[in-house]
Amino acid sequence: MQEKIIKFFSARNIKVYGWKILNDEHKSKISLSKNVLEKSRSVIVFGIPLSSQVFENLVDGPDVLYLHHYRQANYTLDRIAFDLAYLLEENGFPSIPVPASQIVDWKNQKATLSHKHFALLCGLGWHGRNNLVVNSVYRSRLRFATVLTRFEVDDRFKIVEFGCGECRECVEICPAGAISDLPEKFDHIRCFEKIKEITRKKNISQYICGLCIKACENGRNKSSKTG
Repeated sequence: MQEKIIKFFSARNIKVYGWKILNDEHKSKISLSKNVLEKSRSVIVFGIPLSSQVFENLVDGPDVLYLHHYRQANYTLDRIAFDLAYLLEENGFPSIPVPASQIVDWKNQKATLSHKHFALLCGLGWHGRNNLVVNSVYRSRLRFATVLTRFEVDDRFKIVEFGCGECRECVEICPAGAISDLPEKFDHIRCFEKIKEITRKKNISQYICGLCIKACENGRNKSSKTG
């Protein structure tokens, strides 16, 4: 079945993917029924990169181009996750696709699960200072979706060590001052409050910013020029 999954991703030009066997601790971070979780043995996470030039175009926050790009990426991810879950079910493994961007708890800003959390467990990048998954190729530009399945995967993917090095581009650009040198010190509340303020002023109907993603890409470009 794993070979079928690999071929599935290859046919759709998905280059960033991984999987992990679920344990009880992992399942405790997923907001689904006990019945569904009992049937879920593995998590499969995959990502697609957003355009670097969409972020390069940002000046002081999100714009309508980024908004449209963001939504199209989420739609694409959801479509692929739907098809992957269907493939797994057709092969006898009950599965559930988790939307790329769907809040189920607005008060606490929580989704069914954190794609970021499971992407990190699957070794798709490291936990960056900007509190995003930083991939060695696509930096912070990846959007993710997840499929939970009864199929039991192998354990080939390993957690990636912190790789931001001395780069502090995201720390310096963050308009909320929410980013510090340590990823675990990221201030979620300051970030979210500033995003609400910026999107309201710009009339952007999605809680997005993009400045730290742009900074992450620029940080990589600077390193390549000086390295």
